[in-house]
Amino acid sequence: MPSRVKWALAFSAVGVATSLMWSDTAISWWSNIVSFFLRVNEDATTSVMNLRSNGDADLHALLWGITTLFVLFACTSRLQRASVMTLLGAWSVFVEFSQPWFTELRSRQATDLIGNAIGLIGVFVVFETVAHRRRHD
Repeated sequence: MPSRVKWALAFSAVGVATSLMWSDTAISWWSNIVSFFLRVNEDATTSVMNLRSNGDADLHALLWGITTLFVLFACTSRLQRASVMTLLGAWSVFVEFSQPWFTELRSRQATDLIGNAIGLIGVFVVFETVAHRRRHD
């Protein structure tokens, strides 16, 4: 896949993540997904779903993790990946702090920042581990 296409997908992923974080729609979607899992096969899912914290930090981790994956696939070197991760981390913090400017329901939450960090760092560590093993195999 050409580099321009990879970068277009990466910027699109960042744009989608940003627009979801700056909209009230993401909250209702995530609430519907959680409610669905609580309804379907209630015996199996209730114990697991009840352990999740209140809020949507898990959504933040998932969304920023997927975004990170797109961005890392676009990078061609380890230095570039590290630089882009710094920018992406700063952008996710900016997006979190600016949520009240764009939405009625969303607010700044420390748990959301933790979710962002888990998504970003978790995917980065897995990506770097796989890349390292592929280089040395």
